[in-house]
Amino acid sequence: MYNKAMLIYNGSAGSNDIKASLAEAVEGLESYINELTLMKTLKKGDAETFCLERAAQFDLIIIMGGDGTVHECVNGLIKLKESPPIFILPTGTCNDFARSLHIPLKIDAACEAFEEAKIIQSDIGTVNGRAFSNFFGVGLITKASEGTNDDLKQSIGKFSYFVSALQSMQQAAPFSYTLKTKEGVENDEAVMILAMNGHSLGTTSLYHEKSSLTDGFLDIYLIREAGLSLLKNLFNKATSPTFPDEMEGIDFIQTSSFELEIEQKEEIDIDGEIYLETPASVRIDQKSLPFLSFPINQ
Repeated sequence: MYNKAMLIYNGSAGSNDIKASLAEAVEGLESYINELTLMKTLKKGDAETFCLERAAQFDLIIIMGGDGTVHECVNGLIKLKESPPIFILPTGTCNDFARSLHIPLKIDAACEAFEEAKIIQSDIGTVNGRAFSNFFGVGLITKASEGTNDDLKQSIGKFSYFVSALQSMQQAAPFSYTLKTKEGVENDEAVMILAMNGHSLGTTSLYHEKSSLTDGFLDIYLIREAGLSLLKNLFNKATSPTFPDEMEGIDFIQTSSFELEIEQKEEIDIDGEIYLETPASVRIDQKSLPFLSFPINQ
């Protein structure tokens, strides 16, 4: 039982959908929370401000939205001396970080499973002063995110990301980079570099047997080329519960921090949001924020 909780929701979503989702969430959680405060975002930055200025007054923070809303909230909560537990009610397109926490993707199911949730202290990444919960990426990932058509996204949801990615692959050109980690310096070429904290990207599982939300490491994927080999790798990973022994054209390393320099500035995608550029100074802060996580069989 929580005494006071703040529920932050995306006010820019469809009004009918939001009303139905709010009603479902309030009904589903009322037996676990004595006092619930609803906070509606009207513009970018509102969720971050709510968390920074008001979260300390509550025993639980509920984020009802997609990866973008989670991203904003994380950037507010990470600045607090101590954050209240965080519960994600996924209502976005991909809900990738919610998937990493094994949260049921329907509001009624998530509320029904609420009492089974356990608090984990999740790692949180930072790049150039901004936090990310799920991933950091440069290269092909930013082209796919920018190319996602809003109308397509509304009509076919997560598949719009794959359509956009396929379109982007046709124009993917490698870039020269310098990657500095504690283990050494690497100079090479790639079409995409991903640093994952979570285990899902565009609803596709990137879970590796070495992956953990609490281990203090980022999972780095260095993708050397696009085209058929990348599609084959993604298909093999998406259809397999384990990580393939070999992924042609993709190197995998783990590190707690790295510096990334690219010959020409590249846009940075963090949790699906693009507003930073390289060079990038990236690190993972171990066990930074408390999230409610569910048993894997949910």
